[in-house]
Amino acid sequence: MSFSFGFSGDDIEEDPNDVLTASRDEDVQMEGVETGQGAERIPARSHTLDELLSTLPDKLSYSILKTTSPKGNISHLPRRELFDIRLQLMAEDDSSSTIAGLDASDVQTNVYEGGYKTWECSLDLISYLLDRGPRKDLDDMARVNHVIEMGCGTALPSLLLFQYAIKNQLSMNFTLTDYNFDVLRLVTVPNLLLTWASTLGRTDAPFSETYPNPLAEEDRSKHGDDEDHGDLEIAPEIVEAFKQRLAETGITMTLVSGSWTPTEHLLDLIPSAPELNTFILGSETIYSPEALTAFTESIVGLMKRVKSGKTIVAAKRVYFGVGGSVDGFREECAQRGCVAYEMDFEGLESNGVRRCLVEVQMC
Repeated sequence: MSFSFGFSGDDIEEDPNDVLTASRDEDVQMEGVETGQGAERIPARSHTLDELLSTLPDKLSYSILKTTSPKGNISHLPRRELFDIRLQLMAEDDSSSTIAGLDASDVQTNVYEGGYKTWECSLDLISYLLDRGPRKDLDDMARVNHVIEMGCGTALPSLLLFQYAIKNQLSMNFTLTDYNFDVLRLVTVPNLLLTWASTLGRTDAPFSETYPNPLAEEDRSKHGDDEDHGDLEIAPEIVEAFKQRLAETGITMTLVSGSWTPTEHLLDLIPSAPELNTFILGSETIYSPEALTAFTESIVGLMKRVKSGKTIVAAKRVYFGVGGSVDGFREECAQRGCVAYEMDFEGLESNGVRRCLVEVQMC
């Protein structure tokens, strides 16, 4: 069974930038979004950063995603290339690895939840964060203790905040969740490593004149947007320097794979304390009634545990054929004692399938 997501459905061979964009025709059907009937939910479990770093290949191929916000603020975020993920899976020859998202399916319920690809609404979150941050702008991140991205996948919004935290030496907690363990190890964590490298200069340790940093900002500014891809060799000293920088900055990573339900089990895996100012992000997480309900229960449970917390969700107004909608999400929030409202943000397109940003806070 296929659902209408309102996307063009281009795969990586047709779209090297790997961004699933909204179609101008709201009735376009995207094949390859499957129900996954008969598949049981994968139970949530946590993973150490060391566990996921240990599966890195000798080299990461990346592209640079440039985002310009309505106010003209610009971000450059490195992402691992999909072809590079395919190569690693082929080299591992592990039939248990999740490959559905690298073939025809964009989402297969209870099997694969779309984490390999960049979803359009995550770019809206980046633009919002560039211009407004949690309240006004990214400088307000100094007030945030804990960033949680639900259904992170490529984790681009979190990468922007992680990049800012590294550059400004902000001690923070990051929690990244994705349904698929393979997405965390093949996409999320490699992207974190690439983003850290992008904050370093050409010869900053552990790089040198002999082994210069291919992600150095000064080199990118020389070449402009023409140099938007490359390779980073993953030597042991690179991984150790990455971990050391996190420790010195006071950045902790909690990585969770599996289902958001039962909610109590998920919450047990995510660290929290009443004094933590918690900022929750979600993109394309309310596409179906089942996902919408599980997501709402999770974010409400997370916000109830802290004195100060809020959630920003980027989504389509309606997910045609799938059943999810912003109105349905707002109703679910109201039933759980919180308020959800659409935010005014000029960076959203109004043609085709309308996109929006929704802020959620406890009443």
